[in-house]
Amino acid sequence: MIPSTPKRTWLFLLCTSLAYFGPDLVVPAAWSNSHIYIILSACYQGALVVAGFAFGTTICRALVTHEITSGPLRAAVDQAMLDLNCVEIAASKIILADHHMPFVLTAGLLPSRCQIFVSSALVRRLSSGTGMRFLIARAMAHTTWYQRLAAILPVLIITTLVPGVPHEATTWLMLGIFLFVWLVLHWIFELAADHKAARLIGKHAAADGMREMHTATASRVTWLTLSPPMSWRVRVANST
Repeated sequence: MIPSTPKRTWLFLLCTSLAYFGPDLVVPAAWSNSHIYIILSACYQGALVVAGFAFGTTICRALVTHEITSGPLRAAVDQAMLDLNCVEIAASKIILADHHMPFVLTAGLLPSRCQIFVSSALVRRLSSGTGMRFLIARAMAHTTWYQRLAAILPVLIITTLVPGVPHEATTWLMLGIFLFVWLVLHWIFELAADHKAARLIGKHAAADGMREMHTATASRVTWLTLSPPMSWRVRVANST
């Protein structure tokens, strides 16, 4: 999901919570302990994950309060795409959302139907064309098949294999190991996106654009991030 108004955000959270926990609230307690119900519940929750990714663009569009279709900010995005020779997807792939929080999100399951959502605040913070080109190139790198699978498979696995709150220490240990492995794989795919973006715009421009984008999206709590270390990302860009 993307940042939206409090009303739309709470409505989204309420609907998703009801869809996820609804069956457990209406099914008799005697059924919930049966082996068949556990399997069906895991399949149902897995289907919800797939549906969430498949309809991700529709959900994100519903959360966008206002799309910017003209003006200097939209022109900056379109110019970055012209510089990257991405004219054919300028109108349909990138949604410029009017929002005070800086964010960029590639939504969707099938690469051909993915859309990129960028906030106006982030475009304003990217003062140079280099930063915009790197932003667009990196977002486009996330529309490939292997990047989409890297996004959905960990969520699908943890949802179907751990449908409820773990009660055993061994389950918590296995969950911790899985999350560590996921973080390592996540870093690998994020570095791969940096590498692909650097190939599109050139290693020197990529390093500058990467630093600008990092500054524009940096959290006040510097350790609260799932991204690879900045030094690793710059090294990947320079190795292109």
